[in-house]
Amino acid sequence: MNRMRFIGLDPGGKKHFGWCVLEGRTLPLTLAKFGCVSDAAAAVDAVLRVVGDAARIDGVGIDSPLFWAPAAKRRVDSLVREAITSIGPPSAGGTVQEVNSLRGACLVQGMMAAHLIRRALPDVRITEAHPKALLWLVKVASNARHVRAVRMEHLDEYFCYQGAVITEHERDAALAAIAAWAMTTSAPGWRDISIEDSDAVMLVPHVEYWMPIEEASPVPSADPARLQPARTASAV
Repeated sequence: MNRMRFIGLDPGGKKHFGWCVLEGRTLPLTLAKFGCVSDAAAAVDAVLRVVGDAARIDGVGIDSPLFWAPAAKRRVDSLVREAITSIGPPSAGGTVQEVNSLRGACLVQGMMAAHLIRRALPDVRITEAHPKALLWLVKVASNARHVRAVRMEHLDEYFCYQGAVITEHERDAALAAIAAWAMTTSAPGWRDISIEDSDAVMLVPHVEYWMPIEEASPVPSADPARLQPARTASAV
């Protein structure tokens, strides 16, 4: 059976744009290639050089907001904040920021990377990713081990990798690629939370947002009989 390939991108500023190529079908996936560059064009060029036949990319994960909400606040950001708050990050609001408060490199370069990937691969599936929130959701990050302290040896459930210490940006790119794997394989416990923002504006259609967040339980329907207006006595 042919191995699958997943791309992870972690937009950042100069020399802080992480990229990676993961290979495999089931966890742990093999971290084949990775690196850091300075912009979206260099990152996309790097991954396309690695894979050669671009049609063999099965999914792409990008650590950046990839769609907007007309009212500025996205439902998905509130959903992720709520999901990690009970786990214990010191600042859920700092981990999952509002789109209006994020840095330009993350916003602009992430969207540009999605555009370049879509131009090269019109049919490839792309998911937004949030590696740092993901580390909390899968219980790898904790109050005893901050996300900055998470190394590849703490992620051996997800990655096959032996080598030199990689940067935080390269690690986050690899985690974004795990989101692409979950999207492509419909991994148990994961779902596309982008459907929560029904009025989303997608400048690079169609993108998804896969995270291991359970669907909220539906609110029980009220008893129809209790919704009837109270009967009043007829006038004599």
